[in-house]
Amino acid sequence: MKAVYIVDNARIAKVLVDPMRRAILDLLRQKPMTQAGLAKELGLSGACLNFHMKILRSNKLVTIAKREVEKHRIMQIFFSTVAYLFVYDLESLPKNIARYFYPISLERARAVVSLLMLKKDPYSDHLEKTLEEINTISKRLSFFLVSTAISYEKRVVNHADEQIIYEIYTKALNGLLKKDKP
Repeated sequence: MKAVYIVDNARIAKVLVDPMRRAILDLLRQKPMTQAGLAKELGLSGACLNFHMKILRSNKLVTIAKREVEKHRIMQIFFSTVAYLFVYDLESLPKNIARYFYPISLERARAVVSLLMLKKDPYSDHLEKTLEEINTISKRLSFFLVSTAISYEKRVVNHADEQIIYEIYTKALNGLLKKDKP
């Protein structure tokens, strides 16, 4: 699968607004799974999962990873996500769609500020930590995450390869902190 998929298309973003579809993609980045396995893991009926999978497949967000014939000659189809990490380009998306992904960006920024405070980073002393300041950091982190992720779009990774996420986030955070240091 690709390391990164940058969501900068409104049609794809509308598909990913649904939290259940994002949960499906999260499970499929860990390992290929059948629809029955996904339904069981998510607590969904087969029909409900099938609805979401049709949408994900028609938008080329999931693919068939493998097919296996069981001992009873039943064909099992295992699905995989097309990318390990989905990065939302909030600047490219219409505001009415981007607002659904803004909380993700805001939580990332809060995590960064909390980590800086925990590590007693000199940079954290200069942060006001107000909602306005966190919103600014959030926007800047989103920008650096997208600009960093671009260089990973063609890279191929294996399932459950968390190292790629740490690498992308580390580079994005380095860009953010270098740009904003007093």
